[in-house]
Amino acid sequence: MSEIKKMTVVVKNYHLQASSDLDALYKDVRCEDEQGNTFYFKEVVMLNYLKRHGAIVTDASRTWYYKNLSKKSIVLIAFEKAGGKVEYDLDNIRVAAKSSVIRGVVYALAAIPAGVIIATATYGVGLLFIPVGFFYAYRNMFKIPRMLRRKTLVNELADHGIVVR
Repeated sequence: MSEIKKMTVVVKNYHLQASSDLDALYKDVRCEDEQGNTFYFKEVVMLNYLKRHGAIVTDASRTWYYKNLSKKSIVLIAFEKAGGKVEYDLDNIRVAAKSSVIRGVVYALAAIPAGVIIATATYGVGLLFIPVGFFYAYRNMFKIPRMLRRKTLVNELADHGIVVR
C-alpha cells in the first residue's frame, strides 16, 4: 500500500480534465521541487475543498501530502499553506472512496458483457478484456478504499506531525 508522502512543490501549469462537486482530476501537472528540478504528475486527484484553499495555485510554494495511486497518478490528501496551517478534509475523502467502490462494481458488472462484445468483433482476442476489467474492479472496490480509510490517513498524517481532530 502507498504511504503518505510529503513534498514541497511549485505548480507551474496543469490541465483540468474533469471536475465534479466533490473533486477534480488534473492532467499533466508540471511541478518544480525545492532544488528546481521539473517533474510531471500524469494525474492528480484533488478535492474541491483543497482547491478552494489554494492547493493548486501556480507559482507558489506548497507542501503536499499525497498518496500514489499508480506510478504517476496521485491523490492529494492535505497541503500546508505558507503560514504553516495544514488543510485537509477527511470526510470528503471518505465520500470519494465510496464512489470508488461504486465504480468498481460497475467495472465488475460490465467486464463480461464488454469482453464478449469485443471478442465477437476481434475474433476472440477481446476476451483478454475480461481479466483487465476484473483487475480494475478489484482495485476500485478494495485497494483504493483501503488506502483512503480515515484510520489509515489519521495514522499516516500523525507520522508527519499533523494532528487530526
